[in-house]
Amino acid sequence: MQAITRSDTISDDYLTGYCRQIQSLNPAIRFAGMADYSGKLQSSFYRPSLVPLMNRSETEQYALQAVFRAKTRGGFKPQLGELRYDVAVYDNLVRSTITIVHPEAEHHDMYLLVSLDIGSQYPAVLQTIVDYIAENKSELFSHTRKISENYA
Repeated sequence: MQAITRSDTISDDYLTGYCRQIQSLNPAIRFAGMADYSGKLQSSFYRPSLVPLMNRSETEQYALQAVFRAKTRGGFKPQLGELRYDVAVYDNLVRSTITIVHPEAEHHDMYLLVSLDIGSQYPAVLQTIVDYIAENKSELFSHTRKISENYA
């Protein structure tokens, strides 16, 4: 078993705080989770007092599938540009995967997974999240460098 180093703990604490901060941007945000380039859910945070619709294992599977879908859409990047986010509206919630593109290499990209309440004004909420990410992108990547080095 690999020992957890101090830098792993700092990164984990940072990502949990990052997800918590995303969730606090709007009361319609039910869940925020951060997945790495491979689709592994690195951290997540649920709105306080929320009863999740899926268990941890199902959420991890969702993260893997969401990242895979986001990455496979990259084939049209020359024509369409960079994927900012995608949205799926279900009966019980709205989900979005927001790609956080690293300027140096694709294996440093991160994926923010969010779920929102049905009836929320999700375009405005997602724009608030995208703006937050843009303002804090450098700091995020400084904390996720160790995670993304696994895929170099």
